[in-house]
Amino acid sequence: MIKVNTIVYDGKEYLVADIPDVITGSESRLSIGSHSLNIALYDDVNGFQDGTAKEIDEQIYAYIDDEYFSLEDIEFLSKVKEFLD
Repeated sequence: MIKVNTIVYDGKEYLVADIPDVITGSESRLSIGSHSLNIALYDDVNGFQDGTAKEIDEQIYAYIDDEYFSLEDIEFLSKVKEFLD
């Protein structure tokens, strides 16, 4: 159901979950990134850190708190739905 992977950016690993599309219910899947990844890629003053950061960000549908990645699948999906509503 949920596949948690890591993305390496600037020498550090960040969690990203590949989940079913809980928004439209279609067969497609969404990439949900950790908040810490979002912070590493982008800041409000300078924007994207570099071209790689922008490329990674374009693959992520949304970012959620890092703590949610330790939840069971059903709870994780529930938090994503709650966050995106």
